[in-house]
Amino acid sequence: MSVFSSLIKECRLNQKLSIRSAATLIGISYTYLNNLEKGLDKSTGTVNKPTPETLKLISSAYHLEYSYLLELWGYLAKSDLEVSPKVQELLTTCKGFTDKDIDLVIEFAKYLLWKNSKET
Repeated sequence: MSVFSSLIKECRLNQKLSIRSAATLIGISYTYLNNLEKGLDKSTGTVNKPTPETLKLISSAYHLEYSYLLELWGYLAKSDLEVSPKVQELLTTCKGFTDKDIDLVIEFAKYLLWKNSKET
C-alpha cells in the first residue's frame, strides 16, 4: 500500500466515515475512493493516479496539505516544498484539527508575528 493510500484511509477512519460517506464528502465515487485507498484498480491492475483536481478535493475534505499530496504524486518536485523539521512537526500535529482549530492556530501565528515585529 502506498503512502497516499494509507494516508487517505487513515484520514477516513479517523473521521469515522464509511467509504460511501467519505466519497460523498470528497465529491468522488465510492468505487474510485476504494481504489485509491487500495492503491490499485482491481479490474485493470493499474495504479489510479488522481488528478490535481481530485487531490484538491481530497485535501479539502480531509484537511491535508494540497502541496504535499501533489508532491506524493509527482506533480511537484520535492525541492519545491522544502520546509524545516519544526514546520513539518507543526503540520503533523495539526493534521486532525477541525477548521475551527486551524483558524485558531492561524490567528495565534498572526499574533506571534505581530508581537515579534513590535519587539524588534
